[in-house]
Amino acid sequence: MSEKAWLIDTEPSSRFPVFTRLNAADVMADPITPLGASMCWVPNVLPGWASGYVEDLCFTADELSEESAVAGFIYGYLYVNQSSVRVLGIRKGMSAEIIDSIFFNSPGAPPHEASDADTNEALTALAPARAGWVLSTSKFEGADEDAAIADDLRRSRPNLKALSNRALVARARAMMPYERLAWRSEQIGSSNAALGPAVAGQMLPAEKAHLLVTILGYAGDVESAAPTYALWSLSRTVRNSPEMTALFDQGVDAVVAQLPTAAGGFWSEFGAFIGEFGYRGPSEWDLGTESWESKPSLAIALIDKMRLLDDAQSPSAKQAAHAAETDKAMAEATEGMDAATEAAFRGAIGSARRFAGWRESGKSSCIKIMNEARMALIELGERLAADGVIDHPRQIFIALDEELDGLALGGTHLRQTLRDRETAWNELKEVEVPTFVDGSKPIPPISSLPRKGSGGGERAKAGDVLQGAASSQGIVEGTVRVVLGTDAIEDFQPGEILVAPQTDPSWTPLFLVASGVVVNTGSMGSHAMIVARELGIPCVGGLVGATTNLKTGDRVRVDGAKGTVEVLETV
Repeated sequence: MSEKAWLIDTEPSSRFPVFTRLNAADVMADPITPLGASMCWVPNVLPGWASGYVEDLCFTADELSEESAVAGFIYGYLYVNQSSVRVLGIRKGMSAEIIDSIFFNSPGAPPHEASDADTNEALTALAPARAGWVLSTSKFEGADEDAAIADDLRRSRPNLKALSNRALVARARAMMPYERLAWRSEQIGSSNAALGPAVAGQMLPAEKAHLLVTILGYAGDVESAAPTYALWSLSRTVRNSPEMTALFDQGVDAVVAQLPTAAGGFWSEFGAFIGEFGYRGPSEWDLGTESWESKPSLAIALIDKMRLLDDAQSPSAKQAAHAAETDKAMAEATEGMDAATEAAFRGAIGSARRFAGWRESGKSSCIKIMNEARMALIELGERLAADGVIDHPRQIFIALDEELDGLALGGTHLRQTLRDRETAWNELKEVEVPTFVDGSKPIPPISSLPRKGSGGGERAKAGDVLQGAASSQGIVEGTVRVVLGTDAIEDFQPGEILVAPQTDPSWTPLFLVASGVVVNTGSMGSHAMIVARELGIPCVGGLVGATTNLKTGDRVRVDGAKGTVEVLETV
């Protein structure tokens, strides 16, 4: 490991120097695998992301020619380029501060250094028409096309076990041009999801600003929420079956052991679920992580928790309970507005909801395509491990793309290299990386960074009111359960308040088990918070240090509309 950089780190942009882990940690909590970076992210995702910005008329291609103009890897971790997102917002008629509040909730970020290059006359001339489209369109053809391509790739997957090793490598690589394409809809949906809230927020007086999160409510068509409804249905099947209840009572391992031979009833329903949603999973942006398809126990564990809930706690019931509050907040916000202003306000809210849905649809397309490459590589890894080429199947993801051909042909020359690299990669997981990096200044070497948990942090005490970002409306009191990863949810009890470093879509079914959610990172525009609103779960995002300041067993009151966590009792 280099003193200053990890194997796959990118060169920080000189034009756009400020990078942040905020939002990035939501989707990639751990350092990326070398294969995930070298095959997928660096040569395909980053340029695809940049292309989305260009197609959205935010930048010219020349402006985003640097490798990390939109995002990059530092210390092996994904960082979003906050500088270019700020300029994107400026070019859409917002300020850097508004963009920070919507996307990052970023106190402590390096300030934006204004530049004449922040504006572009040619693009500015196109901005009003583009904004009009964002605020009024009911259709986004790019998202529809990307979704159709992703679905077709998934449906037409060949029999991987019948492919040769080299064909498996070719299959994985063949997915990458489509991965680059799918970032079009992900980025256009994401960047335009901020405009509606920004316009609506400017139309509210200060004393009504807190209503915005409640009004945004649920979009009604957020793809990332769909697996939760399917998992809920599976949990009802288990709950209503004495046979399946008895099996689940034996533990997740006992259920998983039945998967190879079981058929009918729950098993048919679960098979259909994996067929439709198996591409999802924790930290799903990395090729080297598990999906529900590759590790079904991840989904079984969620069903096991959800089966303990009664029917009144269904996602539909929770959302219905929130609908009245959304309508009430809308009525309060529009009281006193003239007809034209109210129409514009409602139009901005509608745009925010639509683009929130398209943002999640775009993410789903990207993840579906990535999982097609993942499944081919998992098959290859299992073969190479069985042949003694690598130590274990998952070690395939520690290789670089250019090393795959030799490995596929049975080469054993990389054994020690992969072992040493895997050790170094695992060490990165223990490093506490900075939330912000200013690429215009020397980047501290890895050896200077603290280890996770070594900084302690100020312990919250009874009476403290911790301020985060308003993310999803609702007020709830409950007992805290700190969960640092989806592999540690077994102890979580229904009704507890989930406190986590971050949540990606694979966590959202757990939101139904929780009475509220608090996360270290994220803001109103973070995709996990969008899904929280979709499911009617009170949520506070961007509460820096929540997993350190709060402890399992504390009692707190969460107000998702105000973004506050009041500490009632501590253990």
